[in-house]
Amino acid sequence: MISTMLFTWLQGADFYHDLHKQAVDLLPPGNGNTWLDVGSGPGLVSRLAAQKGYQVTGIDTDASTIQAARLIAGGQGLSINFKVGDVFNLPPESVEVVSAASLLAVLSDRQKGLKSLWSAVRPGGSLLIIEPTAQMTPENAEKLIKNGLAKKRVQGLRMWASARQGNTLNPAIFESFGTERVKFTPLLHGLVGAWVISKDWGL
Repeated sequence: MISTMLFTWLQGADFYHDLHKQAVDLLPPGNGNTWLDVGSGPGLVSRLAAQKGYQVTGIDTDASTIQAARLIAGGQGLSINFKVGDVFNLPPESVEVVSAASLLAVLSDRQKGLKSLWSAVRPGGSLLIIEPTAQMTPENAEKLIKNGLAKKRVQGLRMWASARQGNTLNPAIFESFGTERVKFTPLLHGLVGAWVISKDWGL
């Protein structure tokens, strides 16, 4: 429960909300298309996707986190299907968009996790990965804070940088997709990255 409360608190930080909104906004309007948010936590990405017009399902392995996500979304009048689920057991080619935020780098088998996420994307759809980069260090976080980062819950950035230092995602994991299908966007002054990988028909 402590981790659920911490994640929920962090999602209220301006910097955290804004970088995830920027990432979600890399995708087109939903217009009723489906979105699967894997490792959804308290549901920030799920809520942002729903606000863009997607039919969203959020899954997480932690039941208390799913309960928190349902309460928050319900309080905002959003209809999102949150349920307990696992990254390694996703239905193949089931949705237009699959997202995973701060998930891949903490998996014991990142390649297997990426393969599973990719398999759930329908042809013509996209995979959105949001992860801290190698620039996410306590030193860089402190510089960003001193340079005028919005102060609301700014301690969360210090905590995030400390927890993730040395455990970030190597972009080489995406090389097998080919550069023509992978779009990288730096977020939070490069401390975080968003990768959008497009699945062409027949792939």
